[in-house]
Amino acid sequence: MKEKEGFVDCPEQQMILYVEKEDGQFGPMQTGSFITKNYIDDYFDKRKNLVSSLREKINQQEISPVEFFMILEDLTPKELSARVRLPLRKVKKHLLPVHFEKLSDDLLQRYASVFNITTVQLVGAIPGQDPLIAEPAKP
Repeated sequence: MKEKEGFVDCPEQQMILYVEKEDGQFGPMQTGSFITKNYIDDYFDKRKNLVSSLREKINQQEISPVEFFMILEDLTPKELSARVRLPLRKVKKHLLPVHFEKLSDDLLQRYASVFNITTVQLVGAIPGQDPLIAEPAKP
């Protein structure tokens, strides 16, 4: 790639490319990210639609908050099982709302730590709340 072909005006995300300079030598060049400049809005729109559709499934009692966050984090049940240190069959049960309601505080904490959220955010993924923002404690 030639130096002038590698330039992308995207100050939000910079990167280094190795390009052919005008004198025929190869060397580093700082430029913006082509993908960020051209496709980041599409990603955020798709993510917003995914969250919306998953929230609707939670409202209809089709999935539990564990499945909600598992999908958002792009994990498989097997990967989640290994991270939470539970048998796969138990993790699959916890994907259903009826079994999620029976989880102990210890298991809620283990799931929350895998998803890098608090237990309040995990339980707060239930209808009408933003699962990524913890509700402030009420006096």
